[in-house]
Amino acid sequence: MSQIWVVDSNCFIHLGSMAPATFQKDLFEVLRTQQTSLYVTSGVHSEVRNVRFQRWSGQPNLLEELKPILTTVAIDEGQIRGLGQLIGEKASPQDVDLSLMVLANQLHREGNEVVLVTDDFKMTTTGEKANLGFSTCPPSTFVQRLASLSPRQSRSRLRSLSRRVRAAEMRYAISRVHQYDIQAKLTWMVDSLIDDRPRSQKSKPSNATSLDLKSSLQRHLAGEKLKTKVLKQLGSLPEVCQPILQLDEHLSSLASNINIQSISESYDATLSIHSDVVESIGLRLAPLDEASAELVHSAISGSLYRSETALGLMAKMSGKREVARYHLSNAIQCATLIDDLYAEMHAVYQLGLLATASGNWSRGARLFETAVRQAQSISAPRLPYLVCAGICRHLLGETNTASQHIELSQAIIQTDTHSASLVLLNVGEALLAVDQPGLAMEVLDEAMECSLHLADTSQLDVLAELMLMANAAMTEQDMVHHDGMRELLDGLHELSEHDAGEFEKKIRAIESLAILHAQPLEETWNDWQPSSKLIPEDHTLRVVRTVIDSNEDTLVIVHHSELGSIGLWLPDGEWNISSGHLLSIGVTRVKVAQPPDDLQNQHSIRGIVAVEDSQQLLFQAPTEELLMDHESTSEVTSNK
Repeated sequence: MSQIWVVDSNCFIHLGSMAPATFQKDLFEVLRTQQTSLYVTSGVHSEVRNVRFQRWSGQPNLLEELKPILTTVAIDEGQIRGLGQLIGEKASPQDVDLSLMVLANQLHREGNEVVLVTDDFKMTTTGEKANLGFSTCPPSTFVQRLASLSPRQSRSRLRSLSRRVRAAEMRYAISRVHQYDIQAKLTWMVDSLIDDRPRSQKSKPSNATSLDLKSSLQRHLAGEKLKTKVLKQLGSLPEVCQPILQLDEHLSSLASNINIQSISESYDATLSIHSDVVESIGLRLAPLDEASAELVHSAISGSLYRSETALGLMAKMSGKREVARYHLSNAIQCATLIDDLYAEMHAVYQLGLLATASGNWSRGARLFETAVRQAQSISAPRLPYLVCAGICRHLLGETNTASQHIELSQAIIQTDTHSASLVLLNVGEALLAVDQPGLAMEVLDEAMECSLHLADTSQLDVLAELMLMANAAMTEQDMVHHDGMRELLDGLHELSEHDAGEFEKKIRAIESLAILHAQPLEETWNDWQPSSKLIPEDHTLRVVRTVIDSNEDTLVIVHHSELGSIGLWLPDGEWNISSGHLLSIGVTRVKVAQPPDDLQNQHSIRGIVAVEDSQQLLFQAPTEELLMDHESTSEVTSNK
């Protein structure tokens, strides 16, 4: 369990007035060795935005100097109001303090040991009454604990700072003696100093032994030859875990097969092997004790995570979103057993996209914000999760929280516009793949602004094609999402006057082509014609969406860069087609008719196509995401 510090405004005010010039170096070194950062909410930024380091040369701004080690999390207003009501309006702290308590509680629920640093004793008492799970300490104790974690050369400096901050805290408490009973607060301050050693530093020999055995078991499964003494310690556990190798082998062959043509068959095969392996290991574990079972579950959780994630992604590719959600939720549970925040982050992001697909903005916002915190804790890119969280909060009507997410995103984009343009492109494609073209259009619009700034012509061409497809895929319902969204996302990137002019030209060209693609095809035919007359054999069409009518026939809306969007009628059957799939028609014959007005208005299609031999149709799922997930998580779990 990792330890995290959530820090309130008063602590920063103390540091600003008393910290010496060496404090930044000392603090950064401690947090680096502990692999953590200081967590704050957006409200803290507002309260200390003018605080400066008084004893430093030039008195620099505190927030600017500490920015690299501050992790800022936006808390929605509903959670703050909810905690205030739980505590009681008269007894509750101020909104910024409440937001810190909400954040500390969230981080605690995610499995962290959380210490809220504050000299406001009310936050301690109300937190205990509400059973929020985190502990508290005053700023002086916080600095004292930093000193205990520091190298010898900086330890005395931090202890000296701790004593000065403690003296200020005591003077303030004593000055309020006539306003309230300070005895409880003084007792709390003293108690916090009795054990200034963080819990994470205390020895846990039993856990260390378990970790050693887990590592040995995983190394044995990876093919490493262990010492006889270690094998004796493991006993029968290697044989118990042996079936997991079959699952690993299957996942490797699945990931290496780039041209997966039948996602449904691959899903069924993976699910069958996964079930067989889990059942076999379960039967072998039945006679063993609880400690052995826990060790085995922990050792094989990386393989089970990869399997559940692969199943979830394949289900998502097939349009089975509820099934995908089930597998990805299982993947998160497996990821917690391997203590792999990257794996958890990836699964949470996929679940957020599924929530967005179904229009569940509240669940999507919570999932994306969880991914943001996980990314921050491992120094991973957090831009895609911030943008998606901002979109969801906006659609919930929580404009302040949405703006906070976008402001943080803007700062990231300014730092690395090239990487940001790729991230925004990928987010746009992901939203297209879950049938949210209206939202995708807005994100792709920002990606184009970044690419124009970089003069990246190849990426501009890709974005223009995606925006054209998003425009064709939008329905009247998608248009509603545009209310205020354009204004919100415009804050992501600011164009120069020249780039703004070029951007307008690009948008006008896309709009002109979109108008052309909205017109019915000039040439149609009622007789069977070679399919190559409509689409060359080597060309593919990208699926925008599928619609099943009352007769169980499937209308597939596909997009072509030159033709625009057309509809293909498929006979009754389970096709397992989803947005983003690529379609090759093959060698057959087709008929083309103008679409009925209702279909043309609803889906912006230029024509309706009937295929003589539907067996010639080949739908290919984009497997890049599946490949990337397997490679990255295999590397991460193998390093554990």
